Amino acid sequence: MASKSDLTSLLKLKRRILEYVAVVRSPQTPVHVKLLAVATGLYLLMPVDLIPDMIPVLGLTDDAALIGLFLSYLNRFITEDIKQSVAQKDTSKR
Repeated sequence: MASKSDLTSLLKLKRRILEYVAVVRSPQTPVHVKLLAVATGLYLLMPVDLIPDMIPVLGLTDDAALIGLFLSYLNRFITEDIKQSVAQKDTSKR
């Protein structure tokens, strides 16, 4: 059975994902950020990587690094308005 802290962590993760989606959908978000989101998604779906995924451990590091870099950059565009709208939508669904 999941503990209360596990559930709290999952709810925080869900809220963060919704914030990322809201940033990409927001009309205030610069076009280059939206293009970067598309480019990141396409790179992750491409069968050709800088480091092939077949190489144990190292194969997924370029994907993980790219995801980490993109999400840390995307964090800069999460405004208080976005946080509030996501929190409001999240609480209204409960």
